[in-house]
Amino acid sequence: MISTMLPRTFANIGLLLLLALSAACTPISSTSTKSEPVVIELQVGIAGQVTAGQKTPATDAYVYAYRNARSNLRGPADFESQVDSAGAYFLDLVEGDYHLVARMRQAGADAGPPKAGDAWALPAHNPVTVKPGEITIVNFVLQGIAQPMLMREGTLTSGDTGFTGLLLDASGQPVAGAFAIAYPDSDYQHMPEATSPAVGEDGRFHLYVKEPGQWCLAARTRTRGQPIAGELYGLLGSAQSGCRELVSGQIVDIGAIVLTPYRH
Repeated sequence: MISTMLPRTFANIGLLLLLALSAACTPISSTSTKSEPVVIELQVGIAGQVTAGQKTPATDAYVYAYRNARSNLRGPADFESQVDSAGAYFLDLVEGDYHLVARMRQAGADAGPPKAGDAWALPAHNPVTVKPGEITIVNFVLQGIAQPMLMREGTLTSGDTGFTGLLLDASGQPVAGAFAIAYPDSDYQHMPEATSPAVGEDGRFHLYVKEPGQWCLAARTRTRGQPIAGELYGLLGSAQSGCRELVSGQIVDIGAIVLTPYRH
């Protein structure tokens, strides 16, 4: 009895083993291994490098972004980014237009009014546009200033109508910290209508005006009041020779304005 049952028992066990092995070798349905899609979030904003003299990374600098220029790029910014050890920065922004400025303060702080000895830079064009799904690259080369940067009412940091040129001393050297000013006539005794930001170590100024027409140009190193004895001061030319007619959408290179110690 036992001898007749053993073969059937082993046969059943063998059949079970065969079925198990077959199941192990059967490919698993692709639906059973389906995973959730990997979502990669693209960064959008503005990035670049900030360097100082000799292309050294400006590791203590900050890049600030303003939604508009009403504050003349002064005061708390809407966005800011500290420059890393390699001189790189990244501003995480949505698409739109932003006015940028880079600053490096001697004290290393991220806020506070500019002081003599600090450095700063503007982009080639303001505002900078961020497009959907893109990172806009903007690099800055910081320029030292001899006095606090003048950014007051009448100071435009961008535009398509205005003047450019150099502010030089009598020996032909750039006058860092000086700024160009514009009047609608050759009476230089009243408050100017337009003022450039203070120039950097290269002496190059960019002076934007709100409307075309006649503009008479001067340059100085103090920020307010009438020129004082000894202040570096200069005119593009005497009387009407220092005035230029400007049409809308025109940036005129006036050459150089030479600044010498002012005499009453």
